[in-house]
Amino acid sequence: MIGISSKGLYGLAAMHVLSHSVNGRTMQVREIAAMTSLSHSYLEQLLSQLRKAGLLISVRGSNGGYKLARSAHEITVLEIIESLEGPVFEIDKNVGSSIILESFWQDIQKKVQEIFSLKLSEIDQAYQPFSYSI
Repeated sequence: MIGISSKGLYGLAAMHVLSHSVNGRTMQVREIAAMTSLSHSYLEQLLSQLRKAGLLISVRGSNGGYKLARSAHEITVLEIIESLEGPVFEIDKNVGSSIILESFWQDIQKKVQEIFSLKLSEIDQAYQPFSYSI
């Protein structure tokens, strides 16, 4: 069924902040935490998961931190949410069904995927006014 927990929402918020990094510079966890009002330790867990999913790059050292692995124009909201939560929409195949209901659920699943196919870079355009000053 459709379900997004705070984990997915917070991960999306962190990725949104990182998408505003000037010239793709790395951002330290404390910077991201301050901008998202998330605890440092919880945010570190989310960023680690996003890195393992190939959405972030981590850089060590005094100028280290995190940055997007790809352009914000290439990363979808669906990728972010599913890397943290698993499938956004899943139908229990064990529930009795008919061909009509299966078609209905497949159509719903397609529409959910279309909605969440919004690119990270498109969030600002779709939901103005909001901006970070990084």
